[in-house]
Amino acid sequence: MAEILKKEEVINRVKKLQAKLKKKGIDGALLAQKVDVYYFSGTDQNAHLWIPQEDAPLLMVRKDLGRAMEDSLIEEIIPLKSLSLLPMSIERHSKKMPSKIGIEMDVLPTSLYMIYKRLFPDAEFVDISPLIRSVRMIKSDFEISLVSRAARLADQMMEQVPDLLKEVETETELAIRLESFYRSNGHPGFIRTRQFNMECGYGHVMAGENAACPSSSPGPTGGRGMGPFYSQGASTDRIRAGDPILIDYTSNVSGYISDQTRIFSIGRVEEKLMYAHQVMLEVQEAISRQGRIGTRAGELYEMAIEIVKKAGLLDGFMGYPEPVPFVGHGIGLELDELPIIGHNSNIILEQGMVVAIEPKYVLPGRGVVGIENTFVVTATGMKKLNHFPESIYIV
Repeated sequence: MAEILKKEEVINRVKKLQAKLKKKGIDGALLAQKVDVYYFSGTDQNAHLWIPQEDAPLLMVRKDLGRAMEDSLIEEIIPLKSLSLLPMSIERHSKKMPSKIGIEMDVLPTSLYMIYKRLFPDAEFVDISPLIRSVRMIKSDFEISLVSRAARLADQMMEQVPDLLKEVETETELAIRLESFYRSNGHPGFIRTRQFNMECGYGHVMAGENAACPSSSPGPTGGRGMGPFYSQGASTDRIRAGDPILIDYTSNVSGYISDQTRIFSIGRVEEKLMYAHQVMLEVQEAISRQGRIGTRAGELYEMAIEIVKKAGLLDGFMGYPEPVPFVGHGIGLELDELPIIGHNSNIILEQGMVVAIEPKYVLPGRGVVGIENTFVVTATGMKKLNHFPESIYIV
């Protein structure tokens, strides 16, 4: 059952963005990306949300007005029959035409940007995506409660795996059963991401050399997938005894995500991979222990590099042959939120940040091992939200 988003929660979010707009001298934010509109209004309908530097926001709905009025916690909601009515609607609401408008340049289609330029010929458009992402980066108690529920659901999903491995033969068969469990427990069936061309259903289920197969996935692993039209994740190949089976799946409760990885095997995995898995656990433990309020995110990545270098596992850490330059990422309503625990990341950790820490090691032609859990940043380190056992689970 979906949690009820309260009006006070949305008002606080809007006020935080307005403070940043005022500091930058921006008259208002014109939001169109679905997740941002939901975050600041409470509805994911096809709409534009105008958040002026001061005063209440205005939700202008293309479709569906009835659903938006039912779901949204914004008081002023009007129909928007045509984008050409945007200037008039905003001017009536704010009692003036804005001269400096903030928009989501990281996700906005060029065609829509050109329409804005035509509709507001005298306005300056500036990118406020960093401001939006910085507001969303710090989670409220309400948001953390939903991520925590998602983490518990992820643990429950992992509990199904040992029995399922006795029934299935292929990666896809295992994926189908896990996804059925999630859908039966409220998962919407997909995960939202912000990055252009980044696609994600539930995540990756893959075994042995398939897991070590590189792809365009922005993460450390790829997978064989179902073909060149979607070249990552589960394939129809059989799962073999002794292959490390990587399950890197995202759970979702009321839109909020928990990201988790565990390794299973039918029979014992070879010694090098067992050793590498243990080192990945050490990396996670070090990051979670040191990742307290006030720590620079980049320092945690540098520490991880030193640990794997000392262990002789740098070649293959976080991907092969092209490792990704991070070991963790923020999560919330989207999979790829801030902060990034990565190379040269200067973000200072704050109370309420939610991150997925995912040290992984790829042995070409053999498989992938490693771990991933969802954490909340606190004054004493990172609090782990997932609790399923972390050692390689041998069935």
